[in-house]
Amino acid sequence: MSADINLLLNKDEQEIKRLWRVKTLNFVAVMLLIGLGVISLFIFLLIQVISSSSIKKEQDDVLRKISQFKNREAKLFIQDNRINNITEILAKRKDLSKVSSVLLAKIPNRLFVESLTVDDKTVSMTTQSTSLLSIGEFINNLTDMVRKKDTIKSLTIVTLVFDETRNSYQVSVKSDLML
Repeated sequence: MSADINLLLNKDEQEIKRLWRVKTLNFVAVMLLIGLGVISLFIFLLIQVISSSSIKKEQDDVLRKISQFKNREAKLFIQDNRINNITEILAKRKDLSKVSSVLLAKIPNRLFVESLTVDDKTVSMTTQSTSLLSIGEFINNLTDMVRKKDTIKSLTIVTLVFDETRNSYQVSVKSDLML
């Protein structure tokens, strides 16, 4: 064997290189950790120093604007609630204008309406004419409506009067509605 070969010495050089690499990596890791800490501290201080009063002012301004919108939101909520309530009432309400239109369509030309009262269950009407024929035609029209069960279900003639001063006839009828 050769005396010049020293395996132990070679092993120590490898160990020294490995230890040097570990120390270098440890040093780099510590430096990165310290650098990251310094950068974090710098950013924290920068955030604290940069006009926190302006941020407070902006925050107060935003809160004030939000509170103004809350008042507006409350008003809009109340209006929306009222509109919904009105819509519900209109949906439940009976269309009495249709009833009035149907009844007024049955009135002959020579007959004049003195009063017309329509509520949710009854219709009261007082008419006047110089001819009994137009009053008879009006009563026949209403009677046909009762027979056909169109809008009214019953008809009552309340009064039939002759007014000598006007030389005209006056009839008052009351009807129960089908609604």
